[in-house]
Amino acid sequence: MLTAMVLGAVIWTGPAGAGYVQAEGAGKDIVDPYQVYSYPLMLEDMDRLAAAYPDLIQLKTIGTTIFGREIKALKLGRGEASILIDGSQHAREWIGTNLSLYMIDQYAYAYEHNMKYDDYIVRELLDNCSIWFVPMVNPDGVTLQQEGVSAFPEYYRSYLVSMNGGSYNFKRWKANAEGIDVNRQYPAMWTGIRNSPSYPMFKNYKGKEPADTAEAQSMIHFTYNADPEITLSYHSSGEILYWYFHNAPENIARDKRMANTITGMTGYGQVQPTADPSGGGYTDWFIAQFGRPGFTAELGHYQEETEVPLWAFDEIWGENRNMGLYLASEGYKLWRERYPIQPVQENLQLLKPVQLYNRPSDSFPTGAELGGTQVTADARLGDWVRVSTWMGPKWICLKPTDYLAGYAEDSKEKINLKGQTSLYSYPKAETSLLLGQVNPQEVTALKRWNSWVLIETWFGTSWIEEKQ
Repeated sequence: MLTAMVLGAVIWTGPAGAGYVQAEGAGKDIVDPYQVYSYPLMLEDMDRLAAAYPDLIQLKTIGTTIFGREIKALKLGRGEASILIDGSQHAREWIGTNLSLYMIDQYAYAYEHNMKYDDYIVRELLDNCSIWFVPMVNPDGVTLQQEGVSAFPEYYRSYLVSMNGGSYNFKRWKANAEGIDVNRQYPAMWTGIRNSPSYPMFKNYKGKEPADTAEAQSMIHFTYNADPEITLSYHSSGEILYWYFHNAPENIARDKRMANTITGMTGYGQVQPTADPSGGGYTDWFIAQFGRPGFTAELGHYQEETEVPLWAFDEIWGENRNMGLYLASEGYKLWRERYPIQPVQENLQLLKPVQLYNRPSDSFPTGAELGGTQVTADARLGDWVRVSTWMGPKWICLKPTDYLAGYAEDSKEKINLKGQTSLYSYPKAETSLLLGQVNPQEVTALKRWNSWVLIETWFGTSWIEEKQ
């Protein structure tokens, strides 16, 4: 039931009397999507968003262009599962940057105030699945398209003009500053890309080799690191949706179902699958490499060789306001299929330092260790358990020699050893390393775990089993 308007939002009475706020354009007014987002302005607002939501947003540099502009990624959410949304792979298509930044701003505010977008409970979704955004993949190209050659070194300006057919008007520019089309750079049937010029120019030149540009290399490396369940690449224009690139037969029904839902949300027509699609696109590569859903959405009514006008943003936002939340909900389902974790509540005593991982997989190390200490696991997948750390929830893979089930309790009791007593490296005699023996004597216990006691010896601490 709609009951009141509060801060540009609508109070929504949820199930069992729970109060949610239905988001209607609420926010902290950090992002103004009705302006041209230059590269410096984008960086400024990304920093402001991170400062406004320090526990929810993380910033990361994923690469640097040949002219020194950093390619920035922003993580929104606390979930281990993730999806990835990017914009401005093509220079003149920077309306995707506006949309990405506004989506971050609106979702972060909705999370903080426990709002809903239609049926999507923002806080619940982002606690399960984070959204990575790369709002401007091609900052050199965007800067050239918006500002012209004055934004580049003087020695390079004549070359830019020559790649633009002698014109100083760069409104039609799609490529990066090398005249290479970033979205024709990904290693997905790259040799078969059709209609590519043989030299650098304002659009469509695929380069001499796949992944030859800093922009494509950055996105490829980052995608492996982020390991998203779904990717969405915002382009313009034409209000159409690409979803197919030689999808594995077992994935077609899944991906088509998601495409149909996106079409229902946006009204965007779907590009029908063909037997021989031209490749090289980011989502082409993602589908082929990962076997997961990848979508490319063309925003706005068709514009011939220029950007989508800012006045179109209202309609674009209306079509896409739920997009990130829908994909996050689907991404979390896919992540749970890949990692069928079980919730647990296990107290563990670590006996030695163990490696920390971002996923329950050897492929995602953090490069940090957790020292021998007491931890509580809240999830398990085989030998992998999830524990709280100073870096947030992380995974460790436990070998029998690494831990005790339950905590070893502190102790100061005196124990009389009545005969030769074996010393062990940890309290599991069947697999522990036998360190030696001590003669009968009185010892002081440091810790106790079941019938095992940790004592101080002449060569360090050792475990003994107290015989009953």
